[in-house]
Amino acid sequence: MTVCLSIFISINYLTILSSVAIAGGLYFFFVGFQLLARKRLLLTTPASKIRSAALGLVEVTGAAAGPHTISAPITGKPCFLYHTTAWQQRDGKKQEWEKVADETLHLPFFIDDSTGQLLVEPLGADLDLHRDFREEYAASFFSSNLDDIPPRVSVFLSRYGIVPGRRLRIEERSIKPEDALFIAGTLTENPGVQVRPLSPYDVHTNDVRTNYSRNSTPNNFSEQLPAPQIIRLASGAAPSTTQEMSQQAKIAAALTRAGITRPEAWSAAGVPYQTVAVAENAPLAPVSAHNEERLHEARSQEARPNEDQPKSSDFNLAPPVVLMKGANNSTFVISFRSQKEFVTALAWKSTAMVWGGAAITLLGLYMLLAQMELL
Repeated sequence: MTVCLSIFISINYLTILSSVAIAGGLYFFFVGFQLLARKRLLLTTPASKIRSAALGLVEVTGAAAGPHTISAPITGKPCFLYHTTAWQQRDGKKQEWEKVADETLHLPFFIDDSTGQLLVEPLGADLDLHRDFREEYAASFFSSNLDDIPPRVSVFLSRYGIVPGRRLRIEERSIKPEDALFIAGTLTENPGVQVRPLSPYDVHTNDVRTNYSRNSTPNNFSEQLPAPQIIRLASGAAPSTTQEMSQQAKIAAALTRAGITRPEAWSAAGVPYQTVAVAENAPLAPVSAHNEERLHEARSQEARPNEDQPKSSDFNLAPPVVLMKGANNSTFVISFRSQKEFVTALAWKSTAMVWGGAAITLLGLYMLLAQMELL
């Protein structure tokens, strides 16, 4: 556009600004119309009970359920899907926020109403989820109190190689068991989606969607996992100071040797769950009586069955139909709001973008015409 206009008017700051305004206004205008079309589609699609839902575009409301969950990286809560993001302030006078980490992980789960259950594959969905965590950390907090950083936040940042030298903001949203959801998507024959626990060493595209920061470009998910922490047990006398081997490292090594892998058990022992490799060059150094109690508690937690966890027999792990993003219909929304609340928010957003985009476009055209009249 700027090249074409240069034939008729001279290029200056106002000309470039007006061209950007026209392009941005047109973008917002057309996106607003797309949101308006989506709003009308949702209004014309009747809400269905799960038992009577037919193949095609459907809208259902119910509670999230499922036999397997994953742990959110920041809150540690069991969930079926989480979306965790981190921003860091750039150096400079403007102090703009830059997204440095964006991670989304999910399992297929069920939506349950009073009439039945429906398997949901959330890959490709437009997520409108309740925010479970939001916290800002000042640079001075990190520089003077490095030991006070929450362990889960520290592990998440280290996974992306983020050095907490500047102000950080971290947010996390998730879908947890019993969360009320409104879902609009395509009910279709199951292409092979199965419900099973997620293993970090056996991940398939139907079970995980991960968006990493632009600074991380590994080829597959296994390469994106943090490297194991190697705890080397030196030969000779057992370490006597925490400088040689920390108490948490001792407990982590003992838990690993005992085959205790549940994150809940590690939390009970006061150790952040992470992958640990133990190089056994000598017998494990003895731990204190207090640490023995923590290890015993972890073993008890490992042996204790999780009564709140639903049984797999309560769900059809390979149902004939699944609710997902359709091949011929891109509408797929998962929201914590009700259908009415979501459509109302969509109406306000589309109206603002349509009228705002039109106003910005007209303003840019006015500035261009004013430049032409001055010639």
